[in-house]
Amino acid sequence: MISNYIKLALRVLGRKKFFTVISLFGISFTLGILMVILSFLQSEFGNSRPMSNKDDMILVERLRLQTVFYDTLTTVDTIVSSDGIVYDTTYDYEKRGTMMWNSSINNGIGEDYLQDMETIENLTIFNDGGLYDIYVNGVKQTFATMYSDPEYFEVFDHKIIEGRAMDENDFQKARQVVVMSTKAAQNYFGRTSNVVGEEMEIDEKMYKVIGLYPHNGRVREFVSPHLVLPYTLLNEEDQTSFYHGSFSVILQKQSSVDVQVAKEELKERADKIPMDHPTKPEGYNELLLNGETYDEMIASGVMYLDDSEKSYRYLKYILLFLLSFFIVLPTLNLINLNVSRIMDRSSEIGVRKAFGAHQGNILGQFVVENIIQTIIGGAIGLGLAVALINLINKGGALGESSLSLSPKFFLWSLIITLIFGVISGALPAYRMSKLQIVSALKNNKL
Repeated sequence: MISNYIKLALRVLGRKKFFTVISLFGISFTLGILMVILSFLQSEFGNSRPMSNKDDMILVERLRLQTVFYDTLTTVDTIVSSDGIVYDTTYDYEKRGTMMWNSSINNGIGEDYLQDMETIENLTIFNDGGLYDIYVNGVKQTFATMYSDPEYFEVFDHKIIEGRAMDENDFQKARQVVVMSTKAAQNYFGRTSNVVGEEMEIDEKMYKVIGLYPHNGRVREFVSPHLVLPYTLLNEEDQTSFYHGSFSVILQKQSSVDVQVAKEELKERADKIPMDHPTKPEGYNELLLNGETYDEMIASGVMYLDDSEKSYRYLKYILLFLLSFFIVLPTLNLINLNVSRIMDRSSEIGVRKAFGAHQGNILGQFVVENIIQTIIGGAIGLGLAVALINLINKGGALGESSLSLSPKFFLWSLIITLIFGVISGALPAYRMSKLQIVSALKNNKL
């Protein structure tokens, strides 16, 4: 029976070409854009290399020194009694403002106060602020350069496709070595293989290439920088103070530990950092280290709220609403098209019911027809999504972020396509299947 439904569906699509073209355009365009959106969300928020451990990461980008100022508010209540007037005075303290100094962290804070946290499995300290312009064959190329410790390649699971990652000897001896991405290799050497052992010039110094990994960029450059070098090559003493410097820290919590527990321990460690260092500016009496997950960090950059957890929660609600709206609106339009298309076939349905077809047969026929139509539109939409993704990646519209089609992404797209087809076909088909035979044959309307 299903094979007959499929054959009938293909004949019907060819019979009403105008409705077919309009329906396929709406389905393919909607699903194509939806697939690109899902691809972006998967690329930025998914647990894929080099961020397979994303859910265990807690980013500490800023150290805050602050002092909170309060006003004393005096309230005087008068009570009249037989003994005369009694005055009752109370004092309230209201926050008036905060003086604060936010900046990146001195690497010594991470080394001395965060390394031995009980809730973390690993920790990496890095400086991701370096952009170097290098002229290659007379053409300026910009390389995002990151200085890190060897643990960077343990927290971020880049696949080393040639050579090796930086090790402890490279780090401790401040060797002039570099691990580069395939994008950097292409831009500098003109190839994406056989680069280990080559040398490249950075800031008028020569560095030996020891490893190569695939470029898997995201919005944040520290995920997949072009070049990774030991941060011991930097002058670590040339920093703002004992507290502030030019580094960030990523904690990789133990997988069995809740993220809130790890954040609480981070706050406890902040309380242990001394506030009497000579380099501390006058007037500050409190130190804060704010840790946030990768998702919270991205959400904070979009929502601009002080509370990163609240930013992520609001962003999720907004994305769910937009995705639901993007699915529901075209589904309603497609239902209207299907109502018009099915209405023209009421006589056909009347004849089928006269020969014994029951409601389930009619409903099944139209649902299968609409699923076939939706799958065809979904295939066209998939081709459109692939073309758009390639265009976005080649054009660099999202900066270092690179979109891709993953199996999980394709599965979600297929599920959405099937839901789209079933809902948009089932509702009008259900109304048609309930028609009386005489009404269907005589009136030819729903």
